[in-house]
Parts: sequence; structure tokens; C-alpha cells
Amino acid sequence: MSTPPASGIEQALARVFNDDGIAGTGVLVAADLVLTCAHLILQVDDTPLKTVFVDFPFLRTKPLPATVHFFAPPAHDEGLPTEDLAVLRLEAAALPQDARPVGFAPAAPPGLQVSAYGFPHDNPDGRWASARTVGSLPNGAVQLEATGSAGFTAGYSGAPVWSPELGAVLGILVAADRQGGRAGYMIPASALAETWPEFDAVVRQTSGGATRRRSPGEFAPGGRERTQWVSDAPADHDVLKRTALANVLARQLRHARTETPDASFLVHVDGSWGTGKSTLLKLLARELHGDSIVAVFDTWRHVRIEPPWWALLVTIRKAVVQHKPRWRRPLFLLRELLARVRRDGAPQMLSGLLLVGAAIVAAFLFRAGLITPGGIEPAFKTVTTVVGAAGALWTAGILVSRYAMWGSARRARTFEQSHTDPMNDVAEHIAWLVRHAGRPIVVLVEDLDRCNADYVVNFLDSVQTLVRDVPEHLRRSVRRPPDCHAPSFVVAMDGAWLRCAYENAYETFKSAVAEPGRPIGYLFLDKLFQLSVPMPRIGGAGRDLYFGRLLGVSVEQPPSPAADRVRAALTASGDEIEVLETLAKADPQVREIVAAQAVERILDAGVQDVSRHALAKFSRLLHSNPRAMKRFVNTYTVLRAVRVLEGSVVPTDALALWTLLRIRWPELADHLESHPEAVDQIMEGSDAQDLPESLRDLAASEDLHEVLCGVPGVTLTPDMIRACSGAGDDLAPHHTA
Repeated sequence: MSTPPASGIEQALARVFNDDGIAGTGVLVAADLVLTCAHLILQVDDTPLKTVFVDFPFLRTKPLPATVHFFAPPAHDEGLPTEDLAVLRLEAAALPQDARPVGFAPAAPPGLQVSAYGFPHDNPDGRWASARTVGSLPNGAVQLEATGSAGFTAGYSGAPVWSPELGAVLGILVAADRQGGRAGYMIPASALAETWPEFDAVVRQTSGGATRRRSPGEFAPGGRERTQWVSDAPADHDVLKRTALANVLARQLRHARTETPDASFLVHVDGSWGTGKSTLLKLLARELHGDSIVAVFDTWRHVRIEPPWWALLVTIRKAVVQHKPRWRRPLFLLRELLARVRRDGAPQMLSGLLLVGAAIVAAFLFRAGLITPGGIEPAFKTVTTVVGAAGALWTAGILVSRYAMWGSARRARTFEQSHTDPMNDVAEHIAWLVRHAGRPIVVLVEDLDRCNADYVVNFLDSVQTLVRDVPEHLRRSVRRPPDCHAPSFVVAMDGAWLRCAYENAYETFKSAVAEPGRPIGYLFLDKLFQLSVPMPRIGGAGRDLYFGRLLGVSVEQPPSPAADRVRAALTASGDEIEVLETLAKADPQVREIVAAQAVERILDAGVQDVSRHALAKFSRLLHSNPRAMKRFVNTYTVLRAVRVLEGSVVPTDALALWTLLRIRWPELADHLESHPEAVDQIMEGSDAQDLPESLRDLAASEDLHEVLCGVPGVTLTPDMIRACSGAGDDLAPHHTA
């Protein structure tokens, strides 16, 4: 049994069964009560089933019997049902120890990023769907708009709509439109309270903790005299808006594979230890679950296994196999075996089959009496038969051990030594897996900054080799499915650790390859990854909120109407400038609350089309190659999202200039992050002896000064650099000029 999550909606998620199997979803709202939709257990005579079964999939429980405690069937009309509610009572003794009820938010304001877990017919194990709240309808329901590729299909009825931002459930899903489920409809807490008289009392009791099992680190409204130890494991409950950043990364990955399906997209998530990289990858995996096969590769677990490509291949293969339905897995594994044999083992297999066939024929003739000891040369034929059978068995054993039992690192090393071009064979096999996966593959790599430099370089070189070769194998395939995409990689590790690993590995070439402001470590980083994403820092308001949760102290929140007004203004914003102006006028605590919606608005396709015109003025300062231009746009987009999530309002031109500086001279940008006042020395052309030796020549170069002074009215001051590099809302400038 897997370890349950520390907190969040997973411990309250229930799966509801009726006579036909999986009916939908429910949510634990009290110690023994599960809330769901009435139509899931409705019989033809409008009465509920007498006994319903419920399990908790994230806790791996068996189905538990439940009785109907409250039942309000939907009305027989064509309108959207809002009185579609059932409450199921479980035996308290049978309830799993780790199950915990959740609280409900009193309101569902528009623009909130939400998620729901349901059980569609094609995925009985469940699937996450992401959405945002649009607004209330006249009948009291709330409309949702799906933001991911997965919509609200059958199986999501009764699913709790979870807001990571509020840490509460907004309501339960009751219906969806018939156009792919892009619009969903939710019964909010206020409507639930009107239908079920006990709802307010149950939710109040759950929130107050009278019957709820508290998790470590969870805070009570009044605080507590003594804090509890808190876990350092990756969080399931998003307090720092990592869900919004995961949504940004998912958008970038989907956009990249749509634009260039034959090219792999590699993303570097840059952050030091303890900044939440593992939590971000966990949330990203959840975001991609609906339309991708996610393979999580923990390098710390495989660091002592050589060669590195073997563990990576096994991880990808395992993820693809597990994505297949159970009844199809044996057939898929057989097809994979035959594909590998056909690719580089056909002669051996043919010889083996001929030997096995000869042995079987000889044995049959001998048994039928056509070959007897009294015949001509009986001893010779008997020996031939025995030798042939032994040879056939030996050849078959070699083939089986080589292909069917390709499951150990030792055999992978033997494979390397026995093939003239082993990495080409591995790339071909990964291409075969990609072609038959049925979905795009995304590999999430974590804990690489716990490994030594040799392993870091060998692993990333293997990834680069496999990623470089796979698209070529896909293009050569005559049976390539139309929706086949090259795999993508997201590598989370400290950028300084990564650069140092390559600088040590290629120390001999430092002086020959390095460029001013771009040492060899940065050059490899640029060559490996199409996008580098910095982990957001915690601003002042976010820091107070997060630390207050750890201490169990309630942090004063701004009134809801203030946040609602800002949300409405964000929804009406037509471009990035208007979004930033709205955020700049808001209180820092309000910015903290609406940051996720602001990012969602900035990433809206229409808003981006308008906003990107503001970047055109920087085109002449870029290197004249397509890769640099794409990198500039992608890096600016992700930096804008990260800064907004930090609560920092940075002017568009200033952030664009900083992005340009970071792309062209990343070493200088890193130095200015630590010493922002050094920009004044560079701008004035004064003595550069205080700069690192590797940057002194660059500080006096015309190229650098042309970039720093190339756009009239845009100046990178020390305060602006602090804001651009992630100072949070403490130093955010409150203007957008």
C-alpha cells in the first residue's frame, strides 16, 4: 500500500459504485458521510439503491457498503439540476484511518483555477481535469471552463471541485455540456446548503475539527501553543501557487509538441535544494495526466546503476506499459519482444527456429518408428537429434535471455559491448515505444543535483543522444500514427550544480569554447534545454501566509470583495499591460490571492497576441538565428508568469530587456542578481575591477552597452534588477511605465 498524501483533496476522494459498476465520484464531508449526486444511484422508479458501495482510490481501500442517509433526486425538466444530491453513510469502523473530510469554501468567485478527479469510462482508475470558474448561473449553479485537454465527461458527476488557492472544495460537479465536456456545471456550497438541511452543521463541524482527524502541520483558527514537526516531503496541498506554474509548464509543453511534433522539448527547472522542485513536478504530473504518459525518473535511486540509459529506458517502458489496459499488456509486451527481435535478432531467431523445427521433426520420426535403432547409422542419427535439440534449446535460451529477459543493468552492459551501434538500437526502441504509446510521453527527472558530476554528464548526454535520434527514427517510420509526438523531458535541478558538472567534465576545452559572459557550463545548458524556468521566490505576503500555516496561526486575509473586484478587473483586461496595471493598484495580499488568475489571463491566447507586439522592438538586439528568437519569447513568457506568481509587478519593457540580457550573457545576469548595484558601474563605464575577471572585458564591450541602452526609456536600475530577478512583492515597483 502506498503512503497516502499528507493533505489535500485526495484523502477525501471517493469512488461510487452502482449495479452497473463505477458510477461516479463522491467526497467525504464528515467522519462517516460521503456527498455525491443523486442520479448516480437513482433507480427507474425514482428511488435510490438500498446499498451502494464506495471506495477511496488514493488510499487503496476495498469497496465499502454504504446506506443512503439523504436523497434529493433531480427534477424531471430540461433545465440544469441543482437539487441532485445524495449523502451516503459509511460504517465508521470500516472507514480507513487516513481518510479525512474536507471543508467547503462559502463562495466560488470567477477566475479561480480548480481541479476535479473523476472516473471516465475509458479510464476507470481516474483522471484529473483542470478548469477555472467562469461565473454563476440564474439557477444557482456555477459554470466551469476546462483549461486542460481533458473535459468533464461521464464519470465526473459528484466530483468535488477543489481550489488549491483556497485550500477548500467549492462544490460538486453535476453536469457537463455535450461538446466534449469543455463546460462543466457545479452545485456550489450555498446551493448544497439549501438542498441538504444538515450541510451547514456538517461543514462547520468538519472545519472546526470536532470529528475530523487533523494532519500534522494543519492549523486551527485560533492557533496553538505548541507547534508540531512538519514533513519535508513534496507537498500535495499547494500553498505557494505551484499549481499555476505547473499549468504554465503544461501549456508550454503542449504548445511545443503541437508546433513541432518531431522535435523533443527539454525544460530545465532551476532552483536550489528545498525550493519546491519535487512538489512542482508532482503537480505537473497531475496536470499532464489527462493527455500524456508521465514517466517519473528519480536519478538518486538509479545513480549507482550503469549505464544510465538503461534505467531511463526501463522507466519509459514501464510507464507506457502501465498506461495500457491490463488485458492488453501481455499482447503489447509480446509485440515489443517481436519488434526487438525483428530489428537486430532476425538471423539468430531464424537459426534457432530452424534448429528447433529440425529437432521436433527428428523426435517425431523417431517416436513414429520411422527411425529405429536398427536402421542405417542409428547412432549417428540419434546423436544428431540430441545435438540438434540441445543446440536449439541453447539458441532459444540465448534469445530469451537477450530479449524477453532484458531487465538487468548487467545485460544492458553486455548489450553495449556486443553491438556495433548500441545507442542507435536503443533510440530505435524508444521510437517504437513512442509510436505505440497512444499518447505523448513526458519524462520528469528529479534529484539530479544529488548525483556526482560524472553521472550528471553521462545521464544528460544519454538523454541528448536519445532525444536527438528519436525524431529521425519517427520520420523514417512508415506506420507512424498521426498523433505521434517526440518525447519531452523536464529536468529539475540546481543550475549551478549542472554548470559545474559540465565545466569539470570539459575543463580542457574551457578556454577554447567559452565566450564572454557565457562560460562552457552555460553553453551546455543552452545546448541541452530549450527553456529554463526559475523556481518562484516567496514574497512578503506569501511568506507570512506560508509560515503562518506551518505555525498553526491564522493570518489575516483581505476582505473577499476586494479580491473579487480585482478578479473582475483582470477578466476585463485586454492585454498584459492592463493586467499589470490592475495588479499594481492592488494590495500585496490581494495580489497574492489573485496571482494564479492573473497568470491565466496573461497566457490567454488573445492577450498574448496583443502583448507580443510590445516585444518586437527588441528583435534587432537578438542574435540573428531562429533559436535565439524562440528562446527569447519562451523565456519572457515563463519569467512573466513566475514574477506575477511572486507578487512582483515588473514593467514589460524592463522584463524584456532583462530576459534579453539573461539569454545573451547568462553569467553576467547571475552576477547582477547577486550584486545589482554593479549595473551602475557598467553603465557609467567606470573601473570594472570589482567584477569577476571573466566579466571585465564584457563590461567594456560595445555589444553589451548597445543592449543596455538600445531601447529608449528603458533602464535597468539596481531596484529594477532585483524585481526582474525575483525579489517578490517586497521590492516590486508600483508602476508600469
